[in-house]
Amino acid sequence: MPRISSKEEYIRRLFDFFRENGLQSNMNEISAALGITKKTLYNNFTSKKEMIRTVTRYFYDCLEARIKSSLEDSKNAVGELFAISSVLRHEIDRLGAVLLRDISCYLPEINMMNHTDRLSFYSMLIRENLTRGIRENVYREDINMEYTTLFYTSAIERFYKWDGSYKLVDDSVRFHSELVKYHLYSVVNKRGRELLEEYIGKLD
Repeated sequence: MPRISSKEEYIRRLFDFFRENGLQSNMNEISAALGITKKTLYNNFTSKKEMIRTVTRYFYDCLEARIKSSLEDSKNAVGELFAISSVLRHEIDRLGAVLLRDISCYLPEINMMNHTDRLSFYSMLIRENLTRGIRENVYREDINMEYTTLFYTSAIERFYKWDGSYKLVDDSVRFHSELVKYHLYSVVNKRGRELLEEYIGKLD
């Protein structure tokens, strides 16, 4: 097993701290909570902004790894998207409402994420799922891959960029469940719809 560096340990502990307290704490409060000096904190992170960026990247890396792992057992494209949604809901729940709100507010400032970019993790994930669904004859063959991918990833990105004027983050489970159903109903063919409704029936 590879040796865990001090910085990797700090990142995990920071994630736990931020999950409980949000991102509003100052560097003195953070260093005291971690039981280290502020100097040690600055030796590992040049600023609070870099700390937030690093912890956020840690969360996304863990999330993406769990999503990739969930795909291994999916029997078809429809089931694959439900598996992705299940991981998303679980990880967002693990993130917690306090940290989720703060990350949503900080993300535009730290320019962390662009899910709608064609080379982003989610864009490639959705395009691959669409390709699989067409190959398995459960999705429509006339799907516009670029637009459909953009529609889905825009919704995912909008979820994280909460600005205080709406409360999608207050019910993340329902948001992701409804998004997957909305997306799948728009892309399945007749055979895929029957499969989709079987999956939905198991959730009810």
